Amino acid sequence: MSRNHNVTVNDLLKLIGQQVVYQHQRCEIIELLDGCQLVLQELNQGRNIQATQYGEGHRPVPVTHVLPVFDGEGELHAELIAACLDVLLGEQSLNRQ
Repeated sequence: MSRNHNVTVNDLLKLIGQQVVYQHQRCEIIELLDGCQLVLQELNQGRNIQATQYGEGHRPVPVTHVLPVFDGEGELHAELIAACLDVLLGEQSLNRQ
């Protein structure tokens, strides 16, 4: 997939720890998966019940969301833009210059 922008993996890694609003929930970026997906964890008290390998729910865990960074055409994904992460990425590229 060709990318039509200048976002680097280092730019994405610098986002870890940043707080954003995604789907009306305050979230923190906690991880970058394979250089192309960001993991957001909700900061409110909401919890999901995590199932075991047998499908039994036993423990509450924070709600997380996985956002793709790029769409199929190499542009920033609409979900990423909806969370205003394109603005944070723009600030990262300005700091590089």
